[in-house]
Parts: sequence; structure tokens; C-alpha cells
Amino acid sequence: MKLERLRISNFQCFGPEPTEIELEKVTALIGPNGAGKTAALQALSRMFAFDPALRKIQKSDFHRPVGQEPVGESLSFWVEADFIVNELNNDDPEGEHAVAAHFQHMRLNAPEELPMVRYRLDAELNIVGEIEASLHYVSNIKPDGTFDKFSVSKLDRNNIQLHYLPARRDPSDHIAYGVNTVIGRILRAVEWKAQQSDVEALACDAAECLGENTTVSSFNELLEKYWGRLHKGAFFKDPKMSFGSSDIESFLKHLSILFSPGHDEEFVEYSRLSDGQKSLLYIALVLASHRFGQSALAGGEEGFDVDKMRPAVFTILAVEEPENSLAPYYLGRIIDALEKLGRDDSSQSLIATHAPSVLKRIEPEQVRYFRLGPNRTTYVKEIVMPGKEDEAHKFVRQAVMAYPEVYFARVVVLGEGDSELLVLPKLFEAKGMPVDHSGIVVAPLGGRHVNHFWRLLFALGIPFVTLLDLDVARYGGGWGRLKYAYNELKKYRPSDDLFETLDDKYIEAWNSQKHLVRNYFEINTHDKVVNDFEEANIYYSSPLDLDFSMLCCFSAEYGAKSARLPNKATIRSVLGKGYFKAAQYRVEERKFFESYHKLFKVNSKPATHITALTNIESGKLCDTMPSFLSRLIDKVKNLLEEAPE
Repeated sequence: MKLERLRISNFQCFGPEPTEIELEKVTALIGPNGAGKTAALQALSRMFAFDPALRKIQKSDFHRPVGQEPVGESLSFWVEADFIVNELNNDDPEGEHAVAAHFQHMRLNAPEELPMVRYRLDAELNIVGEIEASLHYVSNIKPDGTFDKFSVSKLDRNNIQLHYLPARRDPSDHIAYGVNTVIGRILRAVEWKAQQSDVEALACDAAECLGENTTVSSFNELLEKYWGRLHKGAFFKDPKMSFGSSDIESFLKHLSILFSPGHDEEFVEYSRLSDGQKSLLYIALVLASHRFGQSALAGGEEGFDVDKMRPAVFTILAVEEPENSLAPYYLGRIIDALEKLGRDDSSQSLIATHAPSVLKRIEPEQVRYFRLGPNRTTYVKEIVMPGKEDEAHKFVRQAVMAYPEVYFARVVVLGEGDSELLVLPKLFEAKGMPVDHSGIVVAPLGGRHVNHFWRLLFALGIPFVTLLDLDVARYGGGWGRLKYAYNELKKYRPSDDLFETLDDKYIEAWNSQKHLVRNYFEINTHDKVVNDFEEANIYYSSPLDLDFSMLCCFSAEYGAKSARLPNKATIRSVLGKGYFKAAQYRVEERKFFESYHKLFKVNSKPATHITALTNIESGKLCDTMPSFLSRLIDKVKNLLEEAPE
């Protein structure tokens, strides 16, 4: 089986418009705080949680629009879960697909599709504060939107079990319930007949041994004496201290898990584990019980009553924010365990996280992005990737997995490379906007295949700006860079206002003799091309790149020498062999070519920037930074004011 999709309406932060969440065998739920990840897991818990307490519907589960007072009116929500029975694809008729026999309400949408089972949870909060809820199968959807439904029995409901490890929990209580219930259910289904007589004999021997203790026997005599003075009946006249019952059920009530070796003793009880270790233990318990249950269903366990245990035919493990209590290297082990669980037809897993280290191990197609819309209700998006046949597919996949921080940003700044990654955070901080405090992520993804990152962030609803190199006089630079961005922008945003003022004829060839790009790419020039692109949130490091702009503005701090004009060899080292008209650079700019070559071509770019930035005071950095960077930061500030937190 597979939980194919979840639909939620009016549950917690989900609004009246149904929100559909397509799920994979392993799905990562990500997004900012308060975006609805926990709400989605709790909606699923209300239907199938193994812990009955998590199935209980709360008044806070009912959605109220922002600003609406809790007046006396009824509220309702519904949650639907669609399962496909993919075991029917198996060739072995005796295989795991036999679990389909547990479901009597499958339906077929189309001949080529797999059978599906839909569960629907409806709940209503009436005007007197009472909650009524029901879980049904949906067996037939009619053209007018109505449907036939049948109640789900308690036994059928337990065929699907969700084990939920929430972010906020009391680890001791959570694990204690898991130990007593998960293991207890297995042990109570074991056939103990062969061991019953041995256990009773051993228990009697132990009781007799303890009763021979002089203190115990003395106390028994005193108890019998004083009881006899108070009670004169023929029955219950001989009291005696007991050390427990001799039946196996009594022993099972004292079930626990011990670990060995301990630091200072041979055995250590699980209650002494750390919070993180208790989380690992709970996951291990779920994995072990699931595997045992599947083995029992397949007839692989002897001396065991399957009907008494009633193992779940489908198990869902949901883990929320494991990074809260576990070291990073444990997260890799958890992801590996969830991946292996997801490979089974009888199980599936969900993980909600804020940890980039987790997402580096998750494929983009497995990610579901949660975010609040303008009306403070949750919407959920999938990650938009280029087609697998596209050469950009591999590049974008690797880049997104390398910089998963973009998923958690309020605003993303796409830069060309390492220089932007080092310099921009310092400039934001100088203008009173530390990137860590503001939810700004600088990602060096803006050069190659930039349109795919635009499409990705646009689809997710994450505001972004892009900083590209203008590369004046370099081969393909200048107008060529503008043309590239213009064409790529049209691919994903064809209705952008930018295209009302720019067209293919307007943007010249990169080596146009008639219209030099710098005559059109300066503030206050007659055409103001720069304004058109910046209105579309595309900024250019002008005239060359970020390194050159910072060098010109802070030449002393970078140790630059502006002594002489460069020779042809130096010009080629900076602009490349195919350069066009180096005179587009002003005389004072060309005098920095030699220092640029030494600092950023020969030496390490990161080392050069780090050394220089440590010597620049914040005030000077704010006042003297390149003008295009100051405008970019102001744009990001405006976007932050509009973005929900």
C-alpha cells in the first residue's frame, strides 16, 4: 500500500479551500515555523494514530479565519486520506498484496489505475462546545460532488497505524507508552502454555526463598497476631506477605527494557537514557514491531496468535524535528532507516524538519514545502525540477541539495559564486540587516541555469532577488548578459512588466559598436535600462563583477595600487582573449586591472575578501558600498516587510 495523498480542509491553519498534499514513500515536510507541518501530521494522527490520545479531536483543531471572534457558531473540518493498493502489481499471488483482503471498500477510478481506498474524517464543533466526529470509507464519488460513505469499524481502523514522534514531547512518557503498548501487545499474543508451569514453579520457589528470611517471618507472625485480634471470621483468618502472582500476565505488567553494559553497573534501564537516545529507542521499537508484525502475518512466527495481536497491515512512521534532540550524525542514520522502511509495500515514512543537514540526504522530489499565504492559511507546494532529459536537471538537483537553506528563507539572494556568499552578508549587516536574524539566505546559484532556480523559488512563493555579473567587454558580456537574463525571464514569467519596455530588438548584440552597454546601464541615463531589470529583481555587478566593484570602492583596504594603465597582456588576463573595447572602462577603473588580476585571479578570492572586510568599519562599508548593492539591499528590505514570518 501507499498513502498517495492527503486532503485537508478547515483543520488548524488549513483554510476552507481543500489543500492537497501528494506523498512519496518517504516524504520530507519543510517550511518556516508555524507554516502547518505539525498540523498536517496531527491531521493524519486524528485518523490513524497508534496512541489513542493523539486521535482525540481538540477544539483548537477547528480553523477560524484571522480576525474572526470565537462566537457561538458551529465549526467543522474534514480530512481525507487516499491509499493505493500497489501490492496488486506483484506477481506472487501469495505475497504481501494479500493485505488487500482487509479492505472491502476499494474503488477503481480508471481501468489502468490501481485500486484505491479513501478514508474521510469529519468533525463538527457545535454551538455548545461539543465535538462529534466520524471516520468513513468513501466508496463512490458522484458527478455532483456528493459521495457514498460507510463507517470504518474499530478493527478496520487499526489496520493502519501511525506512529508519531512529535517535536514537543515528554520522552519518558512517550517511550513508556511505546514499551508497554508495542511490546506488550506482542507478548500478550504469545502462546505461553509451554512455559506456564515452569514459571509458576520458579515463582513459588522464589516466594518460599524470600519467605524464609527471618525479618519476613517475624513480620508475618506479628501481622497474623494482630489481625486475629481484630478479625474473628472463619475466612480470611491467615494473612501472609506475598511477593507477587505466579502467572505470566503479572510478569508482563512489569515489562521494561534494559541495556548493557552500563558505565557503573551491568544493566541500565531505558529511563536513564538521554532524550535523544529515547527518541532512537522509540524509532527502533516501531521498526522492530513492524517487521515482527509483517513476519507474523506471513506465517513466519510460531507459537504466536496473530488474531490476538492483529498486526497493522500498513504502518506509517512520522518523525518531527529529530534535530532537536539528536546530533547531526544520528540524522543520517534516521534518514537511512526511514528510506529502508519506505521500500516496503507495507510501510511509509514522513519527516518534518528544519535541518539543512537532513535535506541534503533527501531527493528534491520527496520534499513538500509548507508556507503561509497572505490570509495566514497554509499552502503546500512540490519542488519544481527541470525534466530529467534536460541537462540542467543534474545541476539543479545537486545545487538544491547542496544549499537546502533556501527552503527556509524569507528572502533568497541568488549570487554568482563564493564572492557573493562572503561579501553580501557583511554588507547586509552593515545596513542593519544581519542575514541570520532576518531570514535572508545568500545562495551561489545564480549563474548557470538561473531560470530553473527562478522557476523553483517562484513556484514555492519564496521572494528572491538575483545578482549577476555584467562582464562589460568580456566575450558575450554586457548586452549579452542582459539578453541572457531577458530570455530566461520570459521562460517562467512571460507576463512580467519588464517586457513592456524591453524587446529583442532593444537589447543590442554584446559587441555592438553603435550602442555601448555602459551608456545605457548607468543610473540617470536617458534609457535607464538598469531600472527595468531591477524592477524585475535582477541586479548586475557593474561594470565587471562583484570583486571588481568592491576593489574600486575600497581600494586601500584591498591593498590595490592604481598607478598605471594596464598593458594588453593584463587586459587579456582580466577580460579574456575575446574581449571587446576595453575603453568602455574609465581610466581610473582600468588602472585597477593589474591589482584585480593579482588579488582575484592569482590569489584566493575568499582570502582576499576576508582580509579586506576585516579592515573596513561598518559605517564606511554602509556609506561607500557600490550603489547597485545598496539598491539590492533596499529591495530585500522591502520584500522582507511583505513576507510573512
